[in-house]
Amino acid sequence: MRILFVCLLAAACSDQTPGTRLANGIAHQITVAPGATAFLLDAVHPDDRSVPDDLLAGELWVATLTKPAAQRAGVGVPTSAGAFGFSPGGDVLAFLAAWRFRAGQGELWIWTQAGGLQKISAEASTFDWAPSGTALAFVAPGRVGILKIGLHETLAVPIDGAQSVAWAPDGLHLAVRAAAAAGGRLFLVDARSGAKKEVATATSDFAFARDGTLGVLGPPAPQGGDRQLLTLEPGAAEPVKLARATSFAFSPDGRELALLSTAKKPGEATGDLSRMSRAGGTPRVIGQRVSDWRWTSSGDLLFLANYDLRARAGALTVSPAGGGAPRELARKVQSFTAQGKRVLFLVQAPQKGDYKIELWTASVDEGPGVLPRKLDEGVYGYQLSNDGATLFWKARCAGTARSCSLLRAPVSGVDKPTFLSPNVAGFDLSQDGTRILIEQPHRGATRAVDLAVIDAMGAPPQHLKPFALEADASSCFADTKGLRVVYATLTAGKGSVYVTDVP
Repeated sequence: MRILFVCLLAAACSDQTPGTRLANGIAHQITVAPGATAFLLDAVHPDDRSVPDDLLAGELWVATLTKPAAQRAGVGVPTSAGAFGFSPGGDVLAFLAAWRFRAGQGELWIWTQAGGLQKISAEASTFDWAPSGTALAFVAPGRVGILKIGLHETLAVPIDGAQSVAWAPDGLHLAVRAAAAAGGRLFLVDARSGAKKEVATATSDFAFARDGTLGVLGPPAPQGGDRQLLTLEPGAAEPVKLARATSFAFSPDGRELALLSTAKKPGEATGDLSRMSRAGGTPRVIGQRVSDWRWTSSGDLLFLANYDLRARAGALTVSPAGGGAPRELARKVQSFTAQGKRVLFLVQAPQKGDYKIELWTASVDEGPGVLPRKLDEGVYGYQLSNDGATLFWKARCAGTARSCSLLRAPVSGVDKPTFLSPNVAGFDLSQDGTRILIEQPHRGATRAVDLAVIDAMGAPPQHLKPFALEADASSCFADTKGLRVVYATLTAGKGSVYVTDVP
């Protein structure tokens, strides 16, 4: 299982800070993978007014967590998403250095725990790890490269205007899309031989189903809005035309498709949502004026229908797996998250001249006679345990979201909430759900927090003792069991990144 926690850190430290100092400097985008960590130091804005103010470039440092001793891996690494990332196993780090913002290109390097640094390409714009982590695909001018980790082989596939890549679930094929200026052509590439096949032109979105079937939105209709949806099954000679849509998504088992259509009002932010079998047939409309929509892991389709763009809320509706009629769960829903059959959602409860936010829950497989249940109000962040049985949330705040109570309760509602801690600015549940990293506001500081760790399922501690003071609020666990934390302090004039074991 890929375990990846991403934290945005900016810090300073003192010599009395607990743990091992990894490096000195103002830190950004600390990334923790199994056994290793990487982060940017001293990132600054380039001397180019055309570059957005929030884009920076700095030095990339990397360290193994078994023997924490960070080394500088590259310079000129941007803070933009996807500029660096670990393989699923965490043993290889790929990154783009010497980044040129105007050109959107840099040098592609890899770092391995066993072999150190290796330059892969003098020019590259993006990269993507194969699901197994044994291969890396990257885009360079006029070609796509495929690096087989361990064999040190790079396969070059010529594709004019190549812009983006995505791996099939089996890791044996990848889809490559050319930029719109190059015709928006989409290719299916054999990662072993480099053989390529053009699937469609004038494309926009594309995605793989679980069995490797490739779905792609091809040319648009003359009036705009919907595009032709094509699917290409593994081994098939030609793609199949299924329907027209503005966007689409495969169901978790790959047997169905969710289609959003804006044909009635091209260019609108909402549209009609439909389900259809991948085998073909007529799409079945399940909702209108739909904005946010997503599949659950069990094959139900959740969405916000009749969405009000001004209020930024809609009717939360579920289209159940198996083809049942859509069922409305609640109205005035602002956002929602799903885990298995459980859905949590934020509702706008009207007040005089305003509204308050309430946290509600429902099970999508319960009948229409079972109503959703209100959990709390004034909620500022929540998280479910891995088994979906226990909810942790932050509420009952004293003026601002930096000083709230942390509570725990079974989602079933059989027990009353357990009060875990007062004065909580933020919290993070460990991957295995056994521990909680708590952030409390540091006295007299507007950004800094004090860090403590508690048992997630045990009795509330009588006294919360921080293990680190005046830290950045984006600290995080560095392992699945919550026994190690990566953090940065904000103490007088110095910046450093630390890793420490916590009892």
